[in-house]
Amino acid sequence: MFEESDLSWLQQSDSAFFGRTYSSHSQTLKNVFRQGNSLREAFPFLYADIKHSNNPNDDTVYIFARSDTFLMSPVDIPCSFNLGNTDIIIPRWASWRGYNDRFAIAGPESAKVYATRIEGYKQAILARRRNIKLGLGLGPLMNAEKMLQNWLLGNKLNVTEHEDVRAWALLSVRADHNIEQKDVGEFKIDDSTSLPQLALQLGIGT
Repeated sequence: MFEESDLSWLQQSDSAFFGRTYSSHSQTLKNVFRQGNSLREAFPFLYADIKHSNNPNDDTVYIFARSDTFLMSPVDIPCSFNLGNTDIIIPRWASWRGYNDRFAIAGPESAKVYATRIEGYKQAILARRRNIKLGLGLGPLMNAEKMLQNWLLGNKLNVTEHEDVRAWALLSVRADHNIEQKDVGEFKIDDSTSLPQLALQLGIGT
């Protein structure tokens, strides 16, 4: 069970690892780990249930979607994907020098790696601390997308970015119900649009 005390190892100085994005928002960094820890703790129950009940061969396709996002359009998952055990498909947009971390379709083994990505994030932060103590400098700035890329490739997964640069459009929603400004530009949305307004425009909930 994930407890809030599990975040006690994080330090304010760790925010600098992420440059301007998190430098003045330590809660943002903590939220990354809250989300990641929850996913890591919940996934084994789902995996075990599928593995031992209705699908002993586990040819299941696992779909991951971040809870702080808003899906603009239906998700088309063609059967032709034919996902292998270590295959994973992610959106091409909003990768920010790494891999989009909002949505993924994965085979069984790649799903287990994806669900434990927060372990890779922690390893990256602790490695940075060690490098600083050894006088090796701060190293390159990171973000969640770059750490996800390092974690997936480090675990030898076969990663494919969807060929459609606008596929699987999950907009990031902030605490004030407004859409992340980078997404506003990415998908040509009126920058005054809030989540409730966008839902009305798309005919959702009406």
